[in-house]
Amino acid sequence: MGARMQSDRWFSVSEACRILGISRTTLLAAESAAVITPSRTPGGHRRYSAGQLERYLGAGVPLRPDPGPRPAGRAATAVDATFTAVVRDAVRPLARSLDAECAGFYLHDDGRWQLAGTAGVPRWLAERLASSAPPAPVTEALQSGGPRLFDPRVTGFPDARSPGHGVAVRVRAPDRVHGALFLVTRPGRAPLPGELQVVGAVADLLGVLVEQLVQNADLRGRLRDIAALCPDRKPAETVGGPG
Repeated sequence: MGARMQSDRWFSVSEACRILGISRTTLLAAESAAVITPSRTPGGHRRYSAGQLERYLGAGVPLRPDPGPRPAGRAATAVDATFTAVVRDAVRPLARSLDAECAGFYLHDDGRWQLAGTAGVPRWLAERLASSAPPAPVTEALQSGGPRLFDPRVTGFPDARSPGHGVAVRVRAPDRVHGALFLVTRPGRAPLPGELQVVGAVADLLGVLVEQLVQNADLRGRLRDIAALCPDRKPAETVGGPG
């Protein structure tokens, strides 16, 4: 049970999240890290004092009754080893089921393109693609409403020596586009209409998965911000251990 309320300037969970510009999940993580401690109403609802919120903001910034919407700008999601592994595990079954030469996903976040996972692409080629600008089939798929077919020998993507047929399709979540999925068939067979539908369906599922990965990356960034407010605490203690 938190301290007894001494002021009429207390805020609900939703109000505190709006003032601090964080999600409910991040606010609860801050509680777990003992960065902020709520009081409780007789009904058990959390309430946060103005002083606690000001200390969380880090400089005793005066609170406004309505801080307005949170700024949309944020850092682009970083594609780490976990992100790459999850995407690879998601696209590998697609490549296998269609007997494709390779498949992969380019993340488009905050105007930045990143190769975020492949299956069947040699390491040397994946490294070259990751260090190069996104190919035209991928960027054009972002503007297309459906699968876009391309010839790897003409586009040079993923490799000009590939005799297969390529398809790229936009990957999106309900409220935003996340990038493009690509697949290259083996030599001698173009993708059938039914296979294009399968690629489109996998792209839809991948959009949901990537949305979760991006949200998790944002949350980890928030937790690092919380940890920075507690320099005397170890990071593992701040963000919580396994289990």
